[in-house]
Amino acid sequence: MSTITISGLDYTELEAVLATGIDHGGNPIEPFIEADRGWPLRCCLTESEPGDEIAIIAWSPFPWKGAYAETGPVVVHAQPCGGPTSSDLPTDLDQRSMTLRPYGHDQRIAYHHVRHVPAEESLSDHLREMLAEDDVDFVHGRNTTGGCFSFSANRC
Repeated sequence: MSTITISGLDYTELEAVLATGIDHGGNPIEPFIEADRGWPLRCCLTESEPGDEIAIIAWSPFPWKGAYAETGPVVVHAQPCGGPTSSDLPTDLDQRSMTLRPYGHDQRIAYHHVRHVPAEESLSDHLREMLAEDDVDFVHGRNTTGGCFSFSANRC
């Protein structure tokens, strides 16, 4: 298995959340204008630019409820942006330090496969190896310090 698909937030769900103005934690969405550059946007898997209207929202990237389906903060465009332009891992993400958290078919973290990948190693290579494991269903890329959701990786 060598092909993987990368996705950010479920874009249809994000559009619905933005339309209601209430995030997955029940909080009102409070947009702000980006003054600098560099917030990691989970809607389109890019970085924010000065002048972007963005918001930090509570989000659960899981399609099910349960103990492992936690909700945490992510940064998104405050208005629909169209989502990622590709299903490949963006180069700037592939070169970031990241925790790769695999989930099994039982919807639990496959702790024995969790990896902390330094910036000098290819996340894509690690993802291909992890998704080749029979007991891994999908993998989340997570921020190494805060554990915030970055992306999902699935087999094609």
